[in-house]
Amino acid sequence: MEVSLVDTDVLIDYKRAKQKENAWLVTLAGQYEIAVSTISVFELLRGQNQDEDLYWHSKFTEMRILDFDYACCTEAARVYKELRSTGQPIGIEDVLIAAVALTNGLRLATGNRQHFSRIGGLTLLTA
Repeated sequence: MEVSLVDTDVLIDYKRAKQKENAWLVTLAGQYEIAVSTISVFELLRGQNQDEDLYWHSKFTEMRILDFDYACCTEAARVYKELRSTGQPIGIEDVLIAAVALTNGLRLATGNRQHFSRIGGLTLLTA
């Protein structure tokens, strides 16, 4: 089964969904093996709520976690410089997540098409 990296917003939308079976993450999981980056893990665990942390830790055990390694660092630097040179910067976490997708040759499932569509070579899945 093909792997898709999911952006942090897809995970948050799933958690907030009243009917989990209708969440986009569930649809994606039926079509792809779901992977998340260590950047998304950081974004979701950086708050002060221990119950939230427990929730996310339990969800992460069901997902493939992709590290942000040296290759991702060099790709992120390239993307960052490219966006800055065109006057279209995006948040650093988005740059890092995009670098994980690009380095691993994965599609990125995101609700944030506005930011990620600025990155050349990145294939997006949007709801």
